[in-house]
Amino acid sequence: MLPIRKQFTVGHTFIKYKGNYDFDGLYKLVTNWITKRRYELQEKKYRDKTDNIMGNEVEIDLTGEKKETPFVRLWIYVSFHMWDYKEKEGKLHGETKNFTGGRITIDIETKVELDWQGKFKGSKAKKLLGKLYVWIMKKEFEVKNIDAQEYEALKLEQEVKKFLKMETDTHAYG
Repeated sequence: MLPIRKQFTVGHTFIKYKGNYDFDGLYKLVTNWITKRRYELQEKKYRDKTDNIMGNEVEIDLTGEKKETPFVRLWIYVSFHMWDYKEKEGKLHGETKNFTGGRITIDIETKVELDWQGKFKGSKAKKLLGKLYVWIMKKEFEVKNIDAQEYEALKLEQEVKKFLKMETDTHAYG
């Protein structure tokens, strides 16, 4: 049975990359991708540690929230973690521009929250009615929200990999 009034993870993917990349372009790609899908975007964390001679360590966490229905709320979390972060100037993919060198991991996670307004919270009767509602609507939630949200993580992963020139133009999930 699907849990009520709790976020649960439906999609999770992880990208590791080492080399030269355009971080400004990557950040812009991810933020535009999230906002074009009508998520409210927030940058939850930005930390830049400069204690290494190889380069900085930078962490950035982005959160997107979308109120899909009065009962369903969708979330997307994107975390960038960069080591040996150094800005350089030169040629990247045949263009002369400023770019970043180092290692980066990108963690993409999507979640679904049911009864985000707490309508079925309180008495035992309300909780039972909420469980009944979720049981009746289970198939619709799975098809419209849960599966779609899982594929959102995979689509964003594919866009990031295309941007970093990590793989081909197509993938199994369209």
